[in-house]
Amino acid sequence: MLIPAFTIEIGHPILRGLTCIGKFDGKNPALTCATSAGKIFFHSPHEKDQKNQVRFLNINRKISALGAGRLNPKLGKDLLLVGAQTTLLCYDVLENKDLFFKDAPDGVNTLVVGKLSGLESEPLVFVGGNCSIQGFDAKGDEAFWTVTGDNVSTMCFCDVDEDGDLELLVGSDDYEIRVFRNEEVVSETTETDRIVALCNIRKTTFGYALANGTVGVYSGPGQRRWRVKAKQQVTCISGFDLDGDGQPELLSGWSNGKFEVRSDTSGEVIFKDTLRDGAAISGILQADYRGDGRVEVIACSAEGEVRGYLPAGEELALMVDQGGISSKVEDDMLNELHQRKQELLFELRQYEAQGAKARNGEKAPGMVDKDTKISVSLVPSTQDHCLYLSLESSNDACIKAAVVFADRLFEGGEALAVHERTPSSQLRVPLTHSKDVPAELQIKALVGGRASQTYQVFELLFQLPKFAMFVQVEASAAKEYKPPRAGVTFVLPGAQKRVRLWIASTFQTKDKQEDPNGPIDDAFISLRDGKLLWLRMTPEAGGTMHIFTEDMELAGDVLQDLCSALQVVEMEALAEFPQEMDTFQSVLLRVDEYNATRLALTAEMADQSNAAKTLVIKAEDARILGDIKGMRAAYAELYTLNAELIGEYNKRANNHEQLLVALKEVNHMIQKTARLRVGAAKTRIVTACRAAIKANDIQGLLQIMKSGAAASHR
Repeated sequence: MLIPAFTIEIGHPILRGLTCIGKFDGKNPALTCATSAGKIFFHSPHEKDQKNQVRFLNINRKISALGAGRLNPKLGKDLLLVGAQTTLLCYDVLENKDLFFKDAPDGVNTLVVGKLSGLESEPLVFVGGNCSIQGFDAKGDEAFWTVTGDNVSTMCFCDVDEDGDLELLVGSDDYEIRVFRNEEVVSETTETDRIVALCNIRKTTFGYALANGTVGVYSGPGQRRWRVKAKQQVTCISGFDLDGDGQPELLSGWSNGKFEVRSDTSGEVIFKDTLRDGAAISGILQADYRGDGRVEVIACSAEGEVRGYLPAGEELALMVDQGGISSKVEDDMLNELHQRKQELLFELRQYEAQGAKARNGEKAPGMVDKDTKISVSLVPSTQDHCLYLSLESSNDACIKAAVVFADRLFEGGEALAVHERTPSSQLRVPLTHSKDVPAELQIKALVGGRASQTYQVFELLFQLPKFAMFVQVEASAAKEYKPPRAGVTFVLPGAQKRVRLWIASTFQTKDKQEDPNGPIDDAFISLRDGKLLWLRMTPEAGGTMHIFTEDMELAGDVLQDLCSALQVVEMEALAEFPQEMDTFQSVLLRVDEYNATRLALTAEMADQSNAAKTLVIKAEDARILGDIKGMRAAYAELYTLNAELIGEYNKRANNHEQLLVALKEVNHMIQKTARLRVGAAKTRIVTACRAAIKANDIQGLLQIMKSGAAASHR
């Protein structure tokens, strides 16, 4: 339980997610938040001037990320890191000076300060942007760069493998939570919506929040403990040991001002409160803010309210046990348990009544024969571009409706319900998922007689293969098709039998007898767009695998899943995707054009700004000399010049937006190329691509993407 310790009214709005606490003098914590008009305020109860506890810093830019940390341990104090649209500022608050100001063309969506496993260096500030992650040291030099699948929305550090070193957890707009060890992605977990927040809880455990109102906890990558979903949006999460048992709980802030604490093991609500006027919570922080040796939880609202909480002490806990303090949480829990008891009693009475009728030889309405079974199968439909989940009863019992529950399968939800007006012994549920993910389907089917008004519920489990949306082409029909010209080739010595087992477990394959030592030559058609995916394995080099497809992203998914199943830790590959490479070349040319336009516009605006300054001075001189006519002429000319400046600014803003889109495509292409390799080879290709881009070596970049090695003509 938490008890309110203090409340502070700042009087200024606090922007969502732009809060932190830093010891900028090396001793005392200061609350730091971004507010309106490109400003940052600092609040500290340790200021000598108690009447002036709030100080401001003008950034004069739209702030997109905010953080504090000991980027330079030698200074013995925290530094302030401020991210804007395309810039990163490192600021020494105590000395009131900039330490570095860096351009970040990929944008600054979020930032964290810390040390990453595999990087033998001082702490870095890691900046998540447009499909990329950059790391800067205390001097502002780039010491780390890698790519990820989409725009980075949140990051945190966590020791996911318990090796004593921290890995970087990255949440992005493509619903993925990736774990980076150095520049290598060691784990990917797909969620059901955009990741908006991540936080370390303890050891391998971390919390997450999604844009659809879901919060939950993982005990490791892909090992979810629990999750809950609400109608409101999650604005922030944090980990805090509420009861002193050494296991931090998950704290969450919501858009309706609700502040919750949930158990990290079960998701049970331990404490909840609501901030004034239901204002959205902008951030949840922790610090010994009052300097009394006790760490408070600090909740900041969008309206400027800052409320501190302390864990309930032994004396308060004793008062609660003796009834001295009423607990709303306990009352709600008792009411919920009582309601559940009533539901179970009603269900028990229904079963008893049905059992009594069965003993008397009567058949209750809706009851089906005890030997009734429901079979589940997959039926692909190239005409409807979907995969049908077919439910069929073993007798004349009718299936009225079915509800299918699954993670990451259904757009905008976790369940799909299908019902028939005229029920029959068969029911089909259409599956049209856009991402290839394995899923355990939990099916609840309502089964009964044709004229019955009540139904029995059959609960079924079915494992959906990852690439179930690809249907295998019959061997006789495969002769009519030709493998796509694009694809990726790599060597898997002595793995033919294991590859066969992998294909059987991840695709919909026909039951057919094959020579276990013969070549693999399987063609599949996508139910989504009708395009071909061809898997071929030949005996060259002990086993050469070919994945033919025009879709580089699909090739990467297939390759990564295969190598994961076969436990391949490092692998190079040869990639041939001529169509995607041609498109990528045009993107690179657009980037060059946008950069050239940006420089030209910047130079023109600089000249016009100087001309505007000259006109202001000229107009003022004319005013002093009493030359009203000259003053009017100067201001008229200044008015025209100002309109031109506004027009040039709009051009520059539009050019910048187009440049960001093009840079995102570049970074995404590097990510797709890296996924065609495994282990250290993946890291090497990202580094080589970055070097080629910096050197503006387009041909070398294309050669690297194809072969994984730098071009010979440098």
